[in-house]
Amino acid sequence: MMKTYFACLFLLVASLTAPAKVPSDGLAAARAEILPLFEAMQAAANAHDAEKHVSFYARESSLLFVINDEAIVGWDALLAKQRQWWQNGKTDVTYKLVGEPDFRMPAPGLVMVTYFLTSRRTLPDVKTRDTRFGISALWQKRPEGWRIIYAHESMVSK
Repeated sequence: MMKTYFACLFLLVASLTAPAKVPSDGLAAARAEILPLFEAMQAAANAHDAEKHVSFYARESSLLFVINDEAIVGWDALLAKQRQWWQNGKTDVTYKLVGEPDFRMPAPGLVMVTYFLTSRRTLPDVKTRDTRFGISALWQKRPEGWRIIYAHESMVSK
């Protein structure tokens, strides 16, 4: 009886913790669909177009964007914060991708994209600030297309 219990418990834990078996062609297809969205999102960032940039996120209250020690919950809150960061389009910040983004598919319909950026902006005292950061964004396949449902960004100032 006890052996059966432990065998069932082991199988349950193993099935819950085992990585999903996703065909590599599934990841390749998802990458091909997401990459143009990712590139348009980066172009919107360099154009300081908050609405376009945030349009790649799921437009819902459950969206979670974590930056350093702050959690921004909901699409509307993220859009408001992005407008603030980019000073309603008046910032001069520029972003540059460092290396290639990493695409991983933990389960069908979900793709984690991790990438690194540098940025440069002019501060109010006319000095420039260079920043490096990493971002992981979880994209979900939806009826309207791929959208980010969760993202985490960590920055390191030089």
